[in-house]
Amino acid sequence: MKKVNAKGLVAGFVLMALLLGNLVLAPQAAQAAAGVQFNTAVTLTDNLVALKGKTVTVYLSSGQTITGVVKEVQNNILYLEKLSQKEFYDALIRVDLIAAIEARAR
Repeated sequence: MKKVNAKGLVAGFVLMALLLGNLVLAPQAAQAAAGVQFNTAVTLTDNLVALKGKTVTVYLSSGQTITGVVKEVQNNILYLEKLSQKEFYDALIRVDLIAAIEARAR
């Protein structure tokens, strides 16, 4: 029988621990990064603030929809950037005109 090198054995255990740790932690990290959490206990404005940096679709009370990335929410104004289907366009939207918001949750 061959003699096992101690350094090789330690390296093998370290590699195994890293692989197993990655299998356990990766799904949770991916879920947290991709997932959106809506909170019905707070206002629509607070939900929009929590979505900063995420892509959302905003449904206005007029029936129009606008999709973009939430850049800022202040003074009852939503600032959406990188509007879909419109290169180099941003939008300012009054929060009180928003009927619903939609964001990718999974």
